[in-house]
Amino acid sequence: MELYFSDPQQLLDIFLELEEQNLSLIQNSQDTEEALEEMKQTINKTKQKMERETELLKKQIEYLNEDIKREMDRENDLKIKASYFNYGEFKAEEQEKILKELNAKVEDVYINCIGSNEANISTLQMLTNIENKLEELFQKIEQMPPEKVQEAEKAKEKERRLKQREERIIEQKRNQEERIKKALERARAEPKKNMGRRLMVRSKPPATVKIDRKALDEANKIDEELAYYFT
Repeated sequence: MELYFSDPQQLLDIFLELEEQNLSLIQNSQDTEEALEEMKQTINKTKQKMERETELLKKQIEYLNEDIKREMDRENDLKIKASYFNYGEFKAEEQEKILKELNAKVEDVYINCIGSNEANISTLQMLTNIENKLEELFQKIEQMPPEKVQEAEKAKEKERRLKQREERIIEQKRNQEERIKKALERARAEPKKNMGRRLMVRSKPPATVKIDRKALDEANKIDEELAYYFT
């Protein structure tokens, strides 16, 4: 019977060849696992980025819906005013006054958004320029990084809330001062004198002017509250 291997080196060569094949398969498997892990990380990063962008877009949609609602309310208000003009509810002088007020408000927005109205353009032209400016700004916002836009929106919202708080404090202070002023006026006011001649006993001393202690105490109390809250 003839042997398959005539030389021991043949068996060693086969073992070496099989070992090289195994090493190559192991290396390919490791490369595949690394590529798969990189792909998973890329998918996770892409997913997180899309989630952030989706959340930002949702907020922008909410803001746009609020703007649309305000514009629709303003549109309805303008329609009502326009119907008054059509049905003659306002006189010519009143119509002219309302149009001047509207033009002043539009011009104020125009100056803040674009600049001074040196050319003295019409109200309609100012509105058109304002609309074009808004479209330009919206396009620039879309090209900006979402993180920067979100930070700017948060800062603007914080500024708006601080301004509202300051306005409320000023209004409260003004109302408080008005209350104090009225209370002091009531406290310091002289009592009403009776008309006509009043009989008096000679030996009786003249009556002294009485101060309204209740009103004066109230004024002092309000003054203390004002000093406590606004100083």
